[in-house]
Amino acid sequence: DIMDMVLLPDEKVPYGARRKEREEMPPEEIEQLILGLEDEMRLAAEDLRFEYAARLRDEIADLRKRLRRATAGEKR
Repeated sequence: DIMDMVLLPDEKVPYGARRKEREEMPPEEIEQLILGLEDEMRLAAEDLRFEYAARLRDEIADLRKRLRRATAGEKR
């Protein structure tokens, strides 16, 4: 479920562990995760949690880069 992949503000998972999990995700799951994180980012901004929204924005940018690399590798 996509909601299981969305980060919570008080989540205590080390960033390195989370990054490793995401590196192993297939492109379809990364796309779904991005959509969920975008929704979470909008909600955070509406709730005036701007620092959290900025962290989500950065994470989304990282995932988009990873997705581009993954799909570029498939085309070769």
